[in-house]
Order: sequence, then C-alpha cells, then structure tokens
Amino acid sequence: MLKNSISLVVPIYNEEEIIEDTINLFNKMLSNICTDFEIIAVNDGSTDKTQYILNSLKKEYPKLKIFHNEKNTGSGASLWRGFQEASKELIVSNFADRPFDISFLAEILEAVNLDIIDFIVIARKDRSANTFYRKITSLSNYFLIKILFKADISDFQFVQIYKKEILEGITIRSKETFVPPEIMIKLINKGHRYQEVSYPFHKRTSGKSKCGHPLKIIRSISEILKFWFRWKILKKMD
Repeated sequence: MLKNSISLVVPIYNEEEIIEDTINLFNKMLSNICTDFEIIAVNDGSTDKTQYILNSLKKEYPKLKIFHNEKNTGSGASLWRGFQEASKELIVSNFADRPFDISFLAEILEAVNLDIIDFIVIARKDRSANTFYRKITSLSNYFLIKILFKADISDFQFVQIYKKEILEGITIRSKETFVPPEIMIKLINKGHRYQEVSYPFHKRTSGKSKCGHPLKIIRSISEILKFWFRWKILKKMD
C-alpha cells in the first residue's frame, strides 16, 4: 500500500454511458493501492443523466466528492476546480473515459523520489488510440506550445501528478485544454522540479469524446496565444 494520500480529479461532461463504470473502477483501483484517497468528480454542466448517476453513486462511495458546475465551463476549468477542491497530499488527473490506467500509480510513485520531485508528467507511449483527426489536432496543439514556450515536456495533455502544496498560490486563466500546459509552465518557471514517465494511452470504449469539437480547438489556440502575449510581451505570469 502507498503511504501517500491521493486525490483523483475527474472532469465530466455528458458521460452517462460510462460514468458509473468509471467511478466503480476508480474506487476499486484506488482501494487496492492506498487507504487514504478521494475521488473528486466535477460535473461540468452536463445536460444528460450524468448528474443523477453521480448523486446516486455518492450514496455507495463515501470517498466520492461531487461538484456541479451550473453551466459548461470547459474541461480545463473543471480540472482546475477539482485541483482546488482536492485535500490530499498528491493530486492526480484523469478523465471519465479512462485514458490512463490508474493501477499504475503505485508503480510510478514507488519509482519516483518525491523528496526531490514536485510533479510527475505521464506521457503517452503512443497516440494510436486516437482517431486520425484527434492525432492531427493533438499534435498541432503540442507543437504550437513547444515552439512558443520551449518547455522540455513530451506530452502536455495526458496525465499529471502534483504535490498539492505546489499548486497553492498560482492563478490559472485558461478554461479549455491549455490548462494543464499553463499549470506546468508556471510551475517550471517557479523552479519546481518534475520527472516524466511513459505509459499506455487507452482508447475510449463507449460514449463520444468532447475534446475535438472545432470551437473548443479554436478556444484552446486562443488561450495559448493570450498566455504567450501576457508572458512574453507583457512580462506577466499571473
């Protein structure tokens, strides 16, 4: 069993097809690797039965904490809200479609020296689980961030593990998929140390991805450029 306490943050939007299986699986996996954990489910203004299902699951799982956004704020904003609501020593991100197998957490945390590392970047071993369209949009987003910010990270959009203490005192302005890169860029700028590991990326088994909508892609690119302008031109990192 891990000695670390863990908050697993799960942003959710219209996932009625899979959310019950997801919470069941996450609770089972975390119970197998640590005793002190919580699952932070942030329902981002879902219009299907997601909210009803989550509220029903709360009766079964006391370690499940649910937060409902009145309207859809964006996957990144929901992720950041979950990070702020988390109370455990380590904060882990994952999504409702289970792209990362959290049973690997024990292996990762036992291999990384948290006395000298502040956060862990989990990179996808490959992107074969993505559709061709998602590969193009994901890689385009990645290279734009790499070119503008020169961050030595090979995957900004999969999964990260943070010490809760290092997230206190930083402000995040983005709302969409640029939230994780914004967090990591600001942490690196503050001198926090990280380690990168590679693990498989699992394909969605049911339901429909909401990440590839053209409007969300445009918003994400806009956030990247706004952040770059504030950082490089205005010299502001708030």
